[in-house]
Amino acid sequence: MNLIKKLLPALFILGLSIQQAAAQNAVAISSNPGPGLHVALNWESITGAVKYNIYRKNAGAASYPATPLNATPIQRMNNCATIKSTLISGLDSSNWKMVAKSLADSVLYNPCSIGSLATSSQKYKRLLILAKGSMPVAIAAGVGYKDATVVNGTSYQYKIVGLNSGNTAVGNYTDLPVTAGAFTPLSAPTTIETDPGDASVLVRWTDVTGAAGYIIERAPTAAGVYVRVNESHFSAEARNKLNGDTLIPSQNGFLDFKRYTVLLGKDSTHLVNGLPVGGPLNNSNYYYRISTIDLFGRAGAVSAPSGPVTPRDSTAPSAPMDISAITDDVAGSVTVKWTQVVKDKDGHWEYPDSSIKYKLYRFSSSDDPNSTPATYLGVVGTARGLKSKDTIDADPNLRSTFGNRTWWYRVRAFDPSTNISQWSSAASAIVKDITPPEIVKNLVTKGCEDKIAVKWKPNSEPDMASYMVYRSLCHLGNWVECDPRNTCKEWQSYDPNKGDQTSNPNERDAASAATGAKNSKLPCPCSGSFVFLGEITQDSVKRAVSRGNFFFEDKTIPAGSPLCYAYWIKAKDSSDNLSGTMPLPNAAERMEIKCERLRDLTPPEPALISGLFAQAEQVRVEWIGPPTQDTRAYHVYRAEGTNPGTEPPVAAYTWVGGMTVELPPTLPVVLASPYTPPGMATCDKISVQSTPWMSQGYFEDKHIEPKKTYWYKVVGIDYDGNETHLNKAAAISTFSFTRKLPDAPVITTIDKTGDPCAVVLKWSPAFNASNHLGFIVYRSNSAAGPFIPVVVSPLKGNDFTDPNVVKGNTYWYTVTLLLQNGRMSPMSAAKSIVP
Repeated sequence: MNLIKKLLPALFILGLSIQQAAAQNAVAISSNPGPGLHVALNWESITGAVKYNIYRKNAGAASYPATPLNATPIQRMNNCATIKSTLISGLDSSNWKMVAKSLADSVLYNPCSIGSLATSSQKYKRLLILAKGSMPVAIAAGVGYKDATVVNGTSYQYKIVGLNSGNTAVGNYTDLPVTAGAFTPLSAPTTIETDPGDASVLVRWTDVTGAAGYIIERAPTAAGVYVRVNESHFSAEARNKLNGDTLIPSQNGFLDFKRYTVLLGKDSTHLVNGLPVGGPLNNSNYYYRISTIDLFGRAGAVSAPSGPVTPRDSTAPSAPMDISAITDDVAGSVTVKWTQVVKDKDGHWEYPDSSIKYKLYRFSSSDDPNSTPATYLGVVGTARGLKSKDTIDADPNLRSTFGNRTWWYRVRAFDPSTNISQWSSAASAIVKDITPPEIVKNLVTKGCEDKIAVKWKPNSEPDMASYMVYRSLCHLGNWVECDPRNTCKEWQSYDPNKGDQTSNPNERDAASAATGAKNSKLPCPCSGSFVFLGEITQDSVKRAVSRGNFFFEDKTIPAGSPLCYAYWIKAKDSSDNLSGTMPLPNAAERMEIKCERLRDLTPPEPALISGLFAQAEQVRVEWIGPPTQDTRAYHVYRAEGTNPGTEPPVAAYTWVGGMTVELPPTLPVVLASPYTPPGMATCDKISVQSTPWMSQGYFEDKHIEPKKTYWYKVVGIDYDGNETHLNKAAAISTFSFTRKLPDAPVITTIDKTGDPCAVVLKWSPAFNASNHLGFIVYRSNSAAGPFIPVVVSPLKGNDFTDPNVVKGNTYWYTVTLLLQNGRMSPMSAAKSIVP
């Protein structure tokens, strides 16, 4: 008998019971006539029996003989050599392998151990199922017997008596009929039912008396062609349908299911009688028919076809993997990407793989998607030929007005049968807030002697993070952009000497030659760029408000600075958005820039008398002062002295006149009385740019007597009324000078430094303290001038470093020498440099 070698798939598939099928309790069947003629007896174990005797009589005989056919009682074998010789016949070890596999756990079972199996164990019950379809197994299990003493054509009846361990009969099978050498084909199952599953069909049928197994065949139509689908003729007991419903009573069952490759999960086949068999496929119609076989493998009748039955896909696709979400901060959209699904959750290939679609969801958190509200974004189709799929979420509500928004995305795959996968993992995307805060308003500043304090109205946005403080310079109370298109005619054409009606213009021109070319144009005044000073958090501002304090103190201003400073505050939110525009303020922001200056207590440096001319009935005094923007006027003091070589004491000097410093287009005014400030100066009077008329002036003293020696001092007074002390001013006598001017200095070297950016000059002649008062350095943006002093007092040396330069601009420098007698040399030849 050729037995199928693989039994496990038929016994343990999808909940099919391993207990023996409901069939006749015992059967007697004859082999075909000829050599080896015998009757095979196969029975089910009788409860309480451990051994059996076989009795035979001719058909029609009144009784069975008292002596059994078997010399010793038939019982389960426990001798390994006997078991091997029974299960292995020559080269055929299929029965041995079948028992080893069917009774295996994690390792193969040793059939030599069947004698020790407990009758209540599952392995023993499996052994009895195998015994129904295999005479060698039945004999080894003690439930089978071969009667080779029969005569061909003779009819017999058999009785099987079960004995307990005390040789007492506990049950029997009697009157089992058989005719030696006669073969009667078994009838086909009369009732066949089919349950469709996912790429599978459960075939169920009623048992046929005498059947040792069944052949199940499948065809796409009722007419065929039919293909056998069961590898083994053994059947299992089906207690449940594929949908889980309980079968009462249970039936014979076989699960016809599709095979898949182990690694790729693609469709595969299994061998049945050496032929590859595939399927069943979902959404295809199938018909099944069943025929019986007896203990000798002889086929019986074939049943009528049962069908059609159509398997349907009920397995969900696998969850999408490798999900990612990438934000486009400019568009405010999110691109969600994932690996396309080609397999179901069991690792089997989806057919066709291009039929998988996806449902995309957006969440506001990464919590359990089954209990977290979600926004359904729609269905996304499969992109054929691509490994991954992406789609764009361009919902305008993704972006928040206040603060960044974090979104989580999940994807579920579904197939044409609407089977839906588990949720994918969550991928997060941060959509940046690009809405800038409102501009900062209502700046308030307070100037102190050594610092400027600033506060403002805090912004009300809920995502406010901090404030950035920037500083530039103010010109006449406003921040002025540096625009090369500006003409600033009032400044470029301004000449403070328009009102000078001196009777000796040649002397005036000679004296003013030291201050630059006459009528040369000045650059337009502008504030320059803003410099970052610091950052203050919103929490710090709130604390300052609660305490009534200013928010920021600028202590980086040089002591005694005459300039006005522009303060610009930028609001920054938690997404790093800045209010307004950068690097220059827009029109609305310019309205909120606040100008402030130090409350200066430092008087200007004294002026230097650059020309003292004795004229008919008057003395003309000309001077040059430090280039400070807050100089409001110059005061001229005079003393009489009898000795031209001896300066009178400070107490001998009295105020005799002076001149104001005005802004274009107003011309300077000769003072009739000492200048008195109206109060603390405001920034609308302070220029950002130092100019020649801020550092030079003249006065004609007409209240003199002839033939006397007069000494003069010139001091500056600023907008706040701070006046230079007389003891710091150099005194010049009308008869202590010569009209010969000293030789102009020579700039010997001009160089630049990288960090910090600066220009270094050196010149000759060497400084002589006994004769020289010092050197004055001038600078201009043009070779034609005007040249403006860049030192606040004469330099008592031969070098100077100018740090107030901008990298990349061209600057021109010249130097003059001031003698102890008050005479000033012509300007040196100008030299240029680009730092």
